[in-house]
Parts: sequence; structure tokens; C-alpha cells
Amino acid sequence: MREGVREKIVAAEWATVPPRTMVIDDVKFDGPIHLPDSTRERLLALLKQRCYDVGSEWMEEVQNVSIRGAWLDEGFFKVAPTVKVQIISEDSAVQHVVLIVHVDEGLQYRLGDVGFHSSDPTVPLIFSSTELRKLIQMREGDLLNTDKIREGLDAMKRLYGSHGYIDFVATSITYIDNERARVSLMIEADQQKQYRIGTVEVFGPNPRMEDLLKSTLKPGEIYNDQALQNFLKDHKSSLPPDISFEDMEFRRNVPRGIVNLRFNFQTCPQLQQ
Repeated sequence: MREGVREKIVAAEWATVPPRTMVIDDVKFDGPIHLPDSTRERLLALLKQRCYDVGSEWMEEVQNVSIRGAWLDEGFFKVAPTVKVQIISEDSAVQHVVLIVHVDEGLQYRLGDVGFHSSDPTVPLIFSSTELRKLIQMREGDLLNTDKIREGLDAMKRLYGSHGYIDFVATSITYIDNERARVSLMIEADQQKQYRIGTVEVFGPNPRMEDLLKSTLKPGEIYNDQALQNFLKDHKSSLPPDISFEDMEFRRNVPRGIVNLRFNFQTCPQLQQ
């Protein structure tokens, strides 16, 4: 057998070996922490109930998403965790580890002022700052919670999407006052274009779906993203179980401010078996 062919066969055999699973048996902190007991318990439960592939980028997810996120939601805006791994046992299928976590918590911050402005100074905000502020479910002086800030930005996107601004983007700009341990926010709204509905096309086995959709998303009216979400929810039993926004095509005519909609409701072949 030629050497080059042998190498290809060996590589193919190696590719079929399933990755080992890593299980976190325990998490230990090597210094004092100021995380509330309830938050700490939720974090430990989250880490210990999940499995990861050995050799994957699980460390970055654990350190910078799960662990750092727990402190961020308690106001520790500059937290910097470091994770080390101790292997307890392993075999060909499973690796059991303990995480040793060091956390530089930094200051615990509270929310300061929250303001809003348009990214284009020549275009005013469509909604008032008072209306937008209600979407951020935090009061001035509350412990800074990045998860609630994200939820507020998502709520802004839904609000704009329900009024035809399908390309809306909100960006949070932070201003840190270390002396008062306050973080103020300026939310920059890139409102983009408002769209009206052009054509509505549906591909799928149910001919009624096109009529139903056109009665909800009427050509000529302002596009309402929430109306589409409600339609998918209300007619879930009549749609393929794997339907997603990837099955929907939004064709924008930017100069005219029109979006043409195409929906692919064909059932996947494997689901028909």
C-alpha cells in the first residue's frame, strides 16, 4: 500500500472516533467572593449540569460567559475571572474535572443616567426618550445588571420592528464613574429605513397559508414583525415543526422602502417519512 493512501485511511479512521466528554464535578473559588448565595448556587448548578467536548473551546464559554456573566448581573462591571482545570479522572469516553476559579471582582456598580439619541443627528428619534426608557427595566441606583440591559435593547428592537424598522440596531455606550461606582448609559439608535409590505408569496402544501398571511401582512401596510411572530405562533400546528426565520426571505427595495416577503413552508423530506 502506498504511504499516501495509508495516511488518508488512518486520518479517516481517526475522524470517526467520537470526542470525549468533559464533566465538571465541582467548582472551587480560591479567594473571597461577594456573589449572593442564590446566584452562586445557580451558577454552580449550571456548570455542573452541562457536558462539554474535550478539546473544544469550552473554557472561554465557561470563563467569559457563564462565570463572568454571573458577576456582571450583580453589578461587578469590571470583573475578571481566571479558571484553572484539575483533572480528577478520565477514560476513553469521559473526563472528570474540578474548576479552580479566581475572581478579581473590582467595584460593584449601580446604574446612573440612561439617555437615548439617534445615530444620525439629522434624523430625530421615532419614539420619545421617555417611552424608550420604560423598556429598560432598571431604575437609577439599582445594581447594574447587564442581562436586563440586553433585554431592554431587545425590547427596543421589537418595538421598532413592529413599526417597519426591520434593520434597527441599538448600541449601548457606557460612561463609568469610579468615584461614585456608577455606570451611565447612552443608547444609540440606528433607526434605518421604515418598510412597507410589497408582495407576499408562500410555498408549501397548504394553499390557505398564503391567504391567511396576506390577511395579516397586507401589501401596502407598514411591516409589523410582531404580527408575523404572532402568526407563526397561532398557526404552529399547521406549519412544519422545524420552521424558522431561515425559511423566510426578506427582499428589500431600499429606495422605495418596500420589503417583499417569501415564505418556504415546504416540509423537509425526512419529516415526511
